[in-house]
Amino acid sequence: MSRFRRGRYKVLERVSNLVELLISCHPQGFGILLGEVQAPSSREIHEMMNAGRSQLPEDFKATMPNLETEAERIVYDREYFDRSVELAGGWGHIHYVSQECRKMDSRKWSVVMDHVRFVEKSASRYMSKLGYIATRYSLAPRTVTKYRKEFPHILAEMLLISPGEDDNFYLLPG
Repeated sequence: MSRFRRGRYKVLERVSNLVELLISCHPQGFGILLGEVQAPSSREIHEMMNAGRSQLPEDFKATMPNLETEAERIVYDREYFDRSVELAGGWGHIHYVSQECRKMDSRKWSVVMDHVRFVEKSASRYMSKLGYIATRYSLAPRTVTKYRKEFPHILAEMLLISPGEDDNFYLLPG
């Protein structure tokens, strides 16, 4: 794999992780992506990153330098988060692309949003949470799971497409 491809893949992974962090660790992550809610504060970013690290302890590799205080960790997390936002094109670009993604496939957007919101809550006494969402959208449970797993990567790819690279994506109203 060429150096350029490896670099692009790392950027794609980092932006995908940003999307995953927002939708899975922030209560209003989809609102932040769409620009309906203000970007998270430094404290919220630190809490989200701690939650993200604690969910996958076996996968987490300490990439953080040996930091002494909580304040230094907050600053480090903020800088890392802001760099990821910058790689994604900034908040304006993230909001625009997220709105376009929702318009292009509103059903998939809704399935993923419901999966994130309701999987942790009991939907019915006799039906699984995933089964509830699948029934609601007339999909197989594995399709719902597939949509959820693919979503951060798909949105990250859309965020990294430069205007003009894919003319079907940036259609002007008209």
